[in-house]
Amino acid sequence: MIVGLIHNLKLDQWHPVYFLENPAPSSDGTELAQRYKSGGHQTTGFNTREEGLEAAEKLAVAIEDQSIGPVSLALEKDFPWGGEDIPAMVVWFVVDGKTATPMF
Repeated sequence: MIVGLIHNLKLDQWHPVYFLENPAPSSDGTELAQRYKSGGHQTTGFNTREEGLEAAEKLAVAIEDQSIGPVSLALEKDFPWGGEDIPAMVVWFVVDGKTATPMF
């Protein structure tokens, strides 16, 4: 599982988001980058990126504490969202231990 941060451009707020691995149908599992789909985001946004980062890190700890599985963080860049509809995403990530790098 991967935890990242959505930036709501309309409201200028940040929302923690988690991604679940969702291999492409053509994937044989040997690719460097793996496909993930967003599984949900915190609907209440935070007014500063720092608050959003803190909440994303707390989410990662909570996921690991519930023994759902290991969590990697993708917090170097935010995922931009225009603030309309639901910010469902499919993203390819390269995961190296606790760090996940989105391929965008």
